Amino acid sequence: MTDYHITGQPADDAMSHRRWRSLFLTVLMLASAVLILAACGGRSASGTKVSASERDAIIRQAALQYAKDANLPKAKETIAKLNLANPAQIVLAMAEQAVNDGKPAADIAAMARLAEGLGARSPKLVAYLAPTATPSPLVRPTSTVAPPSPTAIPPTATLAPATSLPPTTAPTDVPTAAASPTVIASPLPQKPRVVADSAANLRGGPGTSYPMIGQMAAGKEVDIIGRNGSGDWWRIAWDGAGQAWVAGLVVRVLGPIDTVAVAKDIPVLPTRPPASPAPPTQPPAPTVPPKPAVEYVVKSFRLIPKGQDAQQCNGGNHNIFVQVLDKGGAPMDGVRVREGWRQQNPDTAHDAIKVTGTKGPGRAEWDIYRGGGGQLDIVNESGNRISELSRGMSADWPDFDLIQAAGYCECRPWPDAASCRAGLEGKQYSYFPIGHYAYEVVFQRTW
Repeated sequence: MTDYHITGQPADDAMSHRRWRSLFLTVLMLASAVLILAACGGRSASGTKVSASERDAIIRQAALQYAKDANLPKAKETIAKLNLANPAQIVLAMAEQAVNDGKPAADIAAMARLAEGLGARSPKLVAYLAPTATPSPLVRPTSTVAPPSPTAIPPTATLAPATSLPPTTAPTDVPTAAASPTVIASPLPQKPRVVADSAANLRGGPGTSYPMIGQMAAGKEVDIIGRNGSGDWWRIAWDGAGQAWVAGLVVRVLGPIDTVAVAKDIPVLPTRPPASPAPPTQPPAPTVPPKPAVEYVVKSFRLIPKGQDAQQCNGGNHNIFVQVLDKGGAPMDGVRVREGWRQQNPDTAHDAIKVTGTKGPGRAEWDIYRGGGGQLDIVNESGNRISELSRGMSADWPDFDLIQAAGYCECRPWPDAASCRAGLEGKQYSYFPIGHYAYEVVFQRTW
């Protein structure tokens, strides 16, 4: 009996259906990725910026997808759209932060595996990088043959007798049931290294305070031979330089970094020598304050009030009392005090100057009568003034402020200050002790 194989239309429809389904799923995944980037922002080829939270969301989504399909090129393509300067280090930092935040182990493992796929490893994440079983590849059939269908044979076909086949011979288009797995050789371990996307400065130590000793050209890839304690600077194998360090922020790290040790011979920045003490200088000469413009000032001036000593509303003493004090307030004898009214009158000029100490410690005095009274000052032996000039003193009509302060407005009594002033200026003799006023003047030395 002869075997026939007829390819029918239903098998073609099934094949076409599967192809269209596969194509639809591929388009749907690409559209989803575009929508994610469009919704989150992202610094893609168009230059659109993303926020840090949007960037992290895209990276986490890429890690979870990579954990499902192990499609590293696809994950790299998604990360590359963010245009990150050092994507491997950023993914590694996110994985370590997930450990610190107590995130689910599945999320941490996904981030750790993606970081490893991008060339970055950390001892903190080794526990999350357990190897996953790799499915053994099967020997796929070279073609698909539909089983013969008796009903598909046309009734007019002439059947030829089937050719007998040896029982041990199997058709070549049927897959062997027990195919042995393909042995995949483990890749050689990669060295930790850095690559510069743009020119990067090299320094003699881990920090910008160290001198610059060269530059890495864009695209240059160099092995890492050490790091600093904080892990943000790499010591690299650089030709001709015993110490060549590059900042981790300006290069990309390739390969595992968990075995990179802290360098033990990191140079110490030289400290500035202490400043030499300035030679001793001669102490400045004490500054002598300049002498005041006058040797004596008027410390106080007043009309002796009503009720003190012999002063009354209708009489009293008629004197000028003067006292001179030194700077500390002690009385000074031997000081020459001049009364101006007497100095200007020939009949009294001989008595115009009094020397303190004649009427008590630092004191002197004059009588003052109707029409008399002038101003006081202090003079030296040459008759030159060496003090301030006091106010004028009238034996008849003192200034109103002196009258009021001494209580003489109470003699009438005047109903108010204005009435008292009007009476004084109107020279109402009946209400003031004309010719019986006494003054007190105090001078004090200024140095």
